Amino acid sequence: MLSIFGELTGIELIGAGLALLVVLVLSLSLHEFAHAYVAYKQGDFTPKEMGRVTLNPLAHIDPIGFLCCALFGFGWAKPVEINPIKFRNYRKGMFLTSIAGVTVNIILSFIGCGVFYICLRFLPLTNVFCYFIYYFGMFLYTINLALFIFNLLPIYPLDGFNCISALTKYDNKFVNFMRKYGTIILIVILIFGDVFLLKLINWIGMPMEMLWELIVF
Repeated sequence: MLSIFGELTGIELIGAGLALLVVLVLSLSLHEFAHAYVAYKQGDFTPKEMGRVTLNPLAHIDPIGFLCCALFGFGWAKPVEINPIKFRNYRKGMFLTSIAGVTVNIILSFIGCGVFYICLRFLPLTNVFCYFIYYFGMFLYTINLALFIFNLLPIYPLDGFNCISALTKYDNKFVNFMRKYGTIILIVILIFGDVFLLKLINWIGMPMEMLWELIVF
């Protein structure tokens, strides 16, 4: 995705750069807000006490993680601290809190895909604002789809692992294995698994694109 910036110049580069920054702030902030809000609604007041049940990006953005994401295509936000013991129902609370972030990401991706196809159909690329909207839709779609897929991988400490952990016995073999080796597996995937992740993105994104193409065109 970031490779396209090497091909851009002038007002298109400015529009695309601004769009990327806005999308990253929006996507990372809403992902973490969703975790915090659902945990709070499930009975854990820890996120509220930590000031995380807010839409203010400053509460969620990690400066170094954001910079890495903008420059290298991989980064992080401030993780939401929770105390699962305070959930009214432990398994339900853990599952809903874990799935909340990626749910927001897939919704944002769907909206972004729609904005992108509407721009393709109706928006003349004549100024910075037009380029901003065009790339905003593109990045909102692709970045959130990537966040959705990556965070749903059943690898510790990602959301996908937490969903599985919430629905299974604490001491089952898969959970124990992932708690022990998950970080190593995750590093290997980040280094060598880009082709696999791109295939997943294309496979999951295709129906979304086909639907919006049918609606818009």
